[in-house]
Amino acid sequence: MNKGFGVTVTVAHPGSGKSKTAPLVVVAKDERDAELVAEKAAGPNSHAETLRELTDEEVREHGLDLQAHGSAKALPILNL
Repeated sequence: MNKGFGVTVTVAHPGSGKSKTAPLVVVAKDERDAELVAEKAAGPNSHAETLRELTDEEVREHGLDLQAHGSAKALPILNL
């Protein structure tokens, strides 16, 4: 069964020495799967960390479809 997770993903920009971190909500099976989904969405040179599983209310608030494994939405700010 899929669940919603709050994840941060950091993307390193080779050569610049800078990285960018963004919050995401993702639909995945477990915490590790959520990290893999986020890293795939962010592309190469990315690393994700699961913050926590979302509540049912947060899943509805973010409009996540728990049947759509692998879906991800970026958040404008981290508010988890």
